[in-house]
Order: sequence, then C-alpha cells, then structure tokens
Amino acid sequence: MKKLITALMSCVLISSVQAYSEERPLNFRDAKKQMVKIFRSLNKPTTLYCGCRIIFPKGGGYKPDLESCGYQIASDYERGSRIEAEHIVPVWEFAHKMNCWTRVEKGQGRSNCEETDDRFNLIESDLHNLYPAIGEVNKDRSSYAFVEKLKNADNPEGYGSCRMFYNKSSYQAQPTERSKGIIARAYLYMNKRYNLPLDAEHMRLYRSWNHTYKPTDDECKRNYMIKKIQGNDNPFVTEPCELRIRHPHSVTKKESE
Repeated sequence: MKKLITALMSCVLISSVQAYSEERPLNFRDAKKQMVKIFRSLNKPTTLYCGCRIIFPKGGGYKPDLESCGYQIASDYERGSRIEAEHIVPVWEFAHKMNCWTRVEKGQGRSNCEETDDRFNLIESDLHNLYPAIGEVNKDRSSYAFVEKLKNADNPEGYGSCRMFYNKSSYQAQPTERSKGIIARAYLYMNKRYNLPLDAEHMRLYRSWNHTYKPTDDECKRNYMIKKIQGNDNPFVTEPCELRIRHPHSVTKKESE
C-alpha cells in the first residue's frame, strides 16, 4: 500500500510540473543548463560553500573567481578551477533505496536510475536542491552528512579562506557558515516534498540553521525564478522572503551571505 501511494504521488508530481512549463528540466543535464541562466540573472552570484564570485564567459557556462574568495586549491587543480552542480542533498541519500538503484550491481545505480526511472529524474533535476559549487569541494564533500562541528578534519587547513572541512572515516562534513541557511532550506524542502527521511538530530540542526541564517535577496530571487521554471517554490525560502517584503525591518537574524 505504501509503494502504491508513493507511485501515485510521483505521477501527480511529474504530471503537474510537465503541465506547468516546457522549461522544466526533465533530467540533470537540462537542470545544469537552467542553473547557468538562473545565476546569471542574480545580483551577486556566488558559489555555495566558499562564496566565490561567479564569472560568465562569453562562450557560455560559468566559472569561479578564486581570488575573490581567497580559495586555495588543495590538490585537484582541474576540479578546483571549475564550477559543478552540487546536489545539496546528495543523489545517494535520496536514491540508494529506490528499486532502480538496488536492483543493479554496485556502482551502476545512478546510471540505471537516470535511464529507467522518471521519479528519480524528477528529484535529481529539482533546481531547489542544486547549487553551483567549486568542483574540488563538491568532490571532497562527497555524500557526507553535515554537522555543526567536525572533529579531526582530513583537511584542517580548509581551502584557504574557505573553511569547509570533511572527514572520510566518519562520513561527515562541516560547511561554511555562509552556506548553512541554504543547506538547511534545501534539506527541509526535500523532506517535505519527497519525504526524504531526516533523523531527529539533523531535523533539529537544519531547523536551527534555517532560523539563524535568513535568505539573502539573491536566494529569494533564485527561489522565484525556479518557481517560474519548474512550477513550485521552496516554502522555507518563500515565507521569510515574503515576510521581508511585508515587514522590511523585522528580519534580525543573520543572512546566508
């Protein structure tokens, strides 16, 4: 019965977004193209974790201005010099229990899901969970769970001025302060829209971050643009953004820079 309800919910989600806009990305590849358009329109587009200014070359795409944020490449010069589309909630976290993932050999789950499962493609391409990040940080973060304070980081020096840390043995990552609000609102959104499981500890953590680090004007604009493209907003962004419009002096908490 639970599987039937999930299947029916998936059909409703897929049909509603397809009916809304032809722009709505139907897969991850299309979503990455839409991300460039969205961030090009922002006032001060920056990368998720490190806050590097995003540059838009005439030839298309985008790349990070590493000097603007004091980023120092740790080891991977190729990925450290480019922007990648980061799934804030990692693909493994929302997909590893799907049938399209579990029914194939290890290492083939994602590709099989992309080829065979419409619901997977709907979730993987959801723009509310995607954000530009420096490729090296995206790689090092992997699918690790976020924590408030990490013990024994594998990279105690971070990435220069970008104080993002990870530990492979504990499968954990400590994000920069500037990214905590964006991270929290993505996780809370995925939990509400797709029933992403969150344990009590992380639910408390993300609610705390969401409360402390309010959306910036650019996060509000990004949320509005995504709604125009894929037909739904992130209510955890919309509510504080609308509150700011109605009561411009009521927001006293920190903004996600």
